[in-house]
Amino acid sequence: MTPEERPLYEIVEKLEAAWNRGDSVAWTELFADDADFIHVLGGHFHGKTDIEHGHRTIFDTIYKGSRNSFEVEGVRFVRPDVAVVFIFANLTWYLNGAEQHIQARPTLVAERDPDGSWKIVVFQNTLVTTDAVPTLADTLAQAHPIKGNPPVK
Repeated sequence: MTPEERPLYEIVEKLEAAWNRGDSVAWTELFADDADFIHVLGGHFHGKTDIEHGHRTIFDTIYKGSRNSFEVEGVRFVRPDVAVVFIFANLTWYLNGAEQHIQARPTLVAERDPDGSWKIVVFQNTLVTTDAVPTLADTLAQAHPIKGNPPVK
């Protein structure tokens, strides 16, 4: 990790800590006011209010008591003030009392403010599927309170 990358790793560390506390407010503080968030099932949240509400919903329901572990796989600077951060996530959650495990590859785009602080402007979460667990995506989709519906036109 380079000194330039360190603040981006810190964002990921703060995201993990907020998730593991079930703290939707702390989670959302890392985002720009007009951020876009695509969740693991393809649903789209726009703005901090929607992102916080969506995470409050999942922290109170499907992911209550869950534990997430994030590993930064890489950082790519598009410009000195814009970076893409590739993450690997391991989530442990519970469905009807049974422990479940899923993996995802969140990708975030962060922008540095003029004051030097970084904020997430885009977050895309992609479920990792394997042949060993072919029904996991269906199980998750059925249990998840927020679906990934296509946009209404």
